[in-house]
Amino acid sequence: MTGPARVRFAPSPTGSLHVGGARTALFNWLIARHTGGVFVLRLEDTDRERSTPESEAEILRCLTWLGLDWDEGPERQSERGDVYDAAIATLKASGAIYPAYETDDELEAQRAAARADKRAPVVRGRRERDPAEIAALEAEGRRPAWRFAVEVPGETVIQDYVRGPVTFDHAQIEDFIVVRSDGTPTYNLAAAVDDVDMGITHVLRGEDHISNTPKQMMVMRALGAAPPDYAHIPLILGEDRKRLSKRHGAASVEDLEAAGFLPQAVVNALALLGWSFDDKTTIFTVDELVKAFSVGRVSKSPAIFDLKKLQVMNGRHLRLMPADEFVEALVGWLRSTGYIDARGPGAEERVRASAPLVKRKISTFADYDDLAGWLFTPLEIEPAAWEVLTRDVKHSIQVIGGGLGRLEALPEFTAETVKDALQDQLHVMGEAARDFLEPQRIAVTGRLVSTGTYESLALLGPEEAFARYRATLARLAELWAAA
Repeated sequence: MTGPARVRFAPSPTGSLHVGGARTALFNWLIARHTGGVFVLRLEDTDRERSTPESEAEILRCLTWLGLDWDEGPERQSERGDVYDAAIATLKASGAIYPAYETDDELEAQRAAARADKRAPVVRGRRERDPAEIAALEAEGRRPAWRFAVEVPGETVIQDYVRGPVTFDHAQIEDFIVVRSDGTPTYNLAAAVDDVDMGITHVLRGEDHISNTPKQMMVMRALGAAPPDYAHIPLILGEDRKRLSKRHGAASVEDLEAAGFLPQAVVNALALLGWSFDDKTTIFTVDELVKAFSVGRVSKSPAIFDLKKLQVMNGRHLRLMPADEFVEALVGWLRSTGYIDARGPGAEERVRASAPLVKRKISTFADYDDLAGWLFTPLEIEPAAWEVLTRDVKHSIQVIGGGLGRLEALPEFTAETVKDALQDQLHVMGEAARDFLEPQRIAVTGRLVSTGTYESLALLGPEEAFARYRATLARLAELWAAA
């Protein structure tokens, strides 16, 4: 692929932006940016019953969140009726399309006869009817759909950038409808006309569209235009190798955003769904992707979407963020979900103070509550954490009490002084670090997994930390007394 490319992303605004659609948008955007070309956004909103302004707005918002800015558009098919009417008139005048009056029963009889003869169950209308017959059919109330007259015998060959040459035998392609009986254009007509009218040079889309491509190429040629170049990329599957859907955890960009993923990590992961730069590089910035991307490295095999791998990748991107950017991104996400407002006055300040502590462990912003949610609630020891403390109640009382004694004697309460004090107590008691530090963490956080022990204590402050220590000791003492 050489020279500036004019590419397009053409979603239907009938729902959220699916992961597969987002990858198609990304690949097209990368081609445009890599070649210094143009990225056109086109909304295929001719399905009037299912297309909604809300879906359109959400698709545009998700593209913006991903950083996929468009150079032209959004163009809406619903606003291009005059363009389609002109193309239809040209096709009628040339005889490339014809009015088809066949009923559903007549078409099904054609298919049944073809199956009985072991032929492809394609349908073809009667291309020639005399005016009297047409008048009689119209009098019955029949309104024709307009079908494209597929040339048989014949074939259409796609020189596909991903799959190589793909040949379609016209005997296997029915005379497809280009204009419905109500006069509205079908997808294959509108998409073909749009690609010609918008000067699209390269069409990159999912391989599920490949059966539409020869039909659209026929329409373009009948209009006197040369088809663009094509690349059909493999489908995205879940880990069970079935087509990606909600059951796999997150099937849309909106789902991923709500789950606390970074847009740059999602872009990185999407780029690797069916494309690779080499056998080892997995972390890319957006600028690096623009520089490295080429359609020639897109695989023919289905891509597997692994949410766990995305979480690992997202964690790496989070740790690569400058500290101040991480804090603002975390606060912004927690604010957008209502998390901060729900935790009352001072919550944002505590989030900001705890951000450096979670940055080392967090995989997504949604992990924040698991690591630091204890900062906003009274002490409540989780059952699994309580089980750890009660395996040896006497030992837990000794190590927690010893830790509290050391900390209460500190003239200054910081992460560094807390660490020194607890390390001193550890050496005095001769306990393994885990056996000593884990009860300290549980005593103040109530959890097996949290932010670091020293930093957590310093963040709480001495008054609240000591209160939690004493509450845990009291509960353990009560259990010891009852034994």
